[in-house]
Formats: sequence, structure tokens, C-alpha cells
Amino acid sequence: MALRAGEHLTRGPNELYALSPRPIPLGSTAGSGADIGRLVHRRDEATLDLLLNVSRNGMLALGGAAVWVMLFFIFVWASAVFMVFYGGFTWGDALGIWGGGAYAGLLFFGALLVIPDLFIRGSAPVRFHRQRREVAFVVERPGRKVFLPAPSAHLMYGFWFALFASSGFLTLVSFGGLGGEMHMFDRQGIALMATAHLVILPALAIGYVLFYRWVRCLAGWRKETVFVPWEDVVAVATRNMAVTVGGPAGLGWELHILPPDPERPGYSLAGAGVSAGMTGLQMAMMQWELIRRYMEEGPEAAPERADDYSVAWYKEEMARQRKRHEREGKPFWRYRLKCWMELAYFASWYTEYRVKHVLPKASPKGWVQEWSQPLPESEWARPSAALTELTRQVEAAYERGETFLDLGPVEERFGQPSAGEAPKAAYPSAPWPA
Repeated sequence: MALRAGEHLTRGPNELYALSPRPIPLGSTAGSGADIGRLVHRRDEATLDLLLNVSRNGMLALGGAAVWVMLFFIFVWASAVFMVFYGGFTWGDALGIWGGGAYAGLLFFGALLVIPDLFIRGSAPVRFHRQRREVAFVVERPGRKVFLPAPSAHLMYGFWFALFASSGFLTLVSFGGLGGEMHMFDRQGIALMATAHLVILPALAIGYVLFYRWVRCLAGWRKETVFVPWEDVVAVATRNMAVTVGGPAGLGWELHILPPDPERPGYSLAGAGVSAGMTGLQMAMMQWELIRRYMEEGPEAAPERADDYSVAWYKEEMARQRKRHEREGKPFWRYRLKCWMELAYFASWYTEYRVKHVLPKASPKGWVQEWSQPLPESEWARPSAALTELTRQVEAAYERGETFLDLGPVEERFGQPSAGEAPKAAYPSAPWPA
């Protein structure tokens, strides 16, 4: 459906609120806006970049799992020593068990650190240019059908998981059997299996990804940067519910910022845009309001990124918590133990590294460089007369005590002609850097 600002759709427990096109103010419900989803990667006087950001809370969750894995390894190593002295194990048996545990730890932490980085580097950026009043989206133009499973398909995930799991299991079992009477491989066999697991299989996986991209390129699939007028950008807040055997399960709210397809009204361009999970409708509105105010009012409306990902922030937070616990008479060691169990220092350090060194690699060098340059103020694009009038009427409604959720479809409410659903010419585009 060709949605317009203010439309509210429901289907069972699912809801959708259209916040744009026609990016009108959202009023007191959204306040002055905030970067709730940590989408704003960088901004200057002319441009603002959105990227799916890294999450310190996600790193803390992974850190908690890592602590339990390390404690399990310590238990296994201590058990091996105990069996050397009291259970008839030899030191060769113990070394084999320790080698298997170290190998499993290498695989676990390698996946923990590398896979999220590959995902972050592959996320396409979205760049807003407030002086041109345009937004650059990276889209994927479809070509001929490719009869190969995509690397991200569930079938391929299962295939690679089966290969990695089988070779890793055989390597661990052989490690544990070294020095005993029963073992599957000798040292040379273990070395070959580990090489296959850590070198050959990843090389095959990467090779398949490159081969798949090459075939798609031959079939005419290509990435492009499409320049969408700011007032055409679609922003929707959605809530989706799932029904399980235990009853309804809420999946929460999401904010989607999408480029419409001018040649097919009601559709968005393929493979483009940003979607971010939100804790509620108000949070989604605050995130969009921050972006809208940047485009309409200037960079002062979008503050710099909050420094809550760095080691310095972590140290300041620990000092604040120590003072709070002392003031309330609570033992501080419990809070410190909780942070240790979450690997909070490591999470802060590695998240800071990702923000500074991994996120920037999602934007290739020279991407829309000329288009991103600031313009003289005399050349700035101006809001359309329709948006200016609509904004005036919406703000007057807010002054009368109404909220955005009370307005309904704003163009229909205030008697403005809708943009309609007639196809238009394609937006201008530029090739994606190789």
C-alpha cells in the first residue's frame, strides 16, 4: 500500500503507523527526538549517516555466555589434573584433553568476535543530505534468476554447520584420546583435521560467497546508490505479534526507513533501507523525529553520539556506581562481580573498537563523495509549499492539545491533495563502488 503520514493500520494484534512521507513534526509524543536505536553513525553540517549499530548490551550478553564457557573449560582442566593423580590418567591424556578444550575455546571466541564484524561490514549505509534534501540509499537491482542457494539461505547455514560441527567434533575427540589406548587419529591426522576445520572449510565458504556474487553479476544483479527526495522517504513504525503454543508472544516495535519505488507505488526498492528494533511506539517516533529535525532544522538538532561505548565511559560508570552503593550502604563487590561475569570491561573495549574501526568500513572510500559535499546556502533546496503548509496546520493542531496519534491521515485531514499512486520516473542513481 502507498502509505502516507498519519495512517494507522491494524491486522489482528499487528499494528503499523506511517510517520512519512510528508515528514511532518510528531509533536510532544516524540519530544525533541533521540537516537534510541543508536543508528546515527556520524553527522556534519551537511550529511548524516545511519548504520545498524553495534550493541554494548549484546556484547554483555555474549560476554556472560563466554564466562560460563571459560568456567566450564577450567572445570574440565581441573578434572583432568584430578584424574592424573587419582584416576589413572597419564599426563599425555591430560594434555590431549586440554588441547581439545583450547581448540574448542579458539573456535568459540573466533566465532564470537569475527562473525558479528562481517555482518557489520556488510550492512549498507543510508546518508541524508539536508542541504540537497535528498537521501542516498543503496539498493540491489534484480537481474535474471540464479539457480543457486544464497549464502544466507537456511539450507547453506545447515550445510556449513554440519561440516564444521563434524570436523570439530572429530578433532576434539582425537585430542582427548592422545596418550591413551583408544584414539581416532594420530597427531598428524589431528593436524590435518584441524587445518581443514580452521583453514580449508572457511576458504571454501568464502569461495562459495565470491562465486555466488560473480554468478549474480553475470546474471545482471547489481548494487546502486539511489538518491531519493527527502519528502518521499517512507518511515513506518510496526508491531508484530507471534502466536505460540504458550499463547501470544510480543516481538516488539520496529522502525523502518525505506525508499519507495516511484515506478511501482506501494512498494519499496529492493535491499535498501534501515530497520531497527524499538521498545515501543514512542521510542520509534523519537528516533524518526531526531532525523526529521536534523533535516529540517540543522545539525544542532542531532547531538553527537553519546560516549557510552568506550572504556573511559565504563570507568566513569564504575566510579558512579561505587559512590551510589556507598551512599545507599550496599556492598559494591556484588555489582563488580556482576560486571565481571558479563565481561563488561572487555565488552566496552571491543565495542569501542567496532565503533571506531569496523563500522566505517561499511561505507567504501569515495562513496557519493561529490554528492556529499556542502553547498553554498544560496543553492540549498527548500521545503515544498505543500509540506510547509501541512507542517503549519499540524503544529496548530498540536497547540490545540491534539497528538500525532489523534490526527489520522494528515493530508486527508487538512484537505491537501495526496501525491497519489500514479507511477513516476525512476530516481537518479549512481553505481556502487567496486
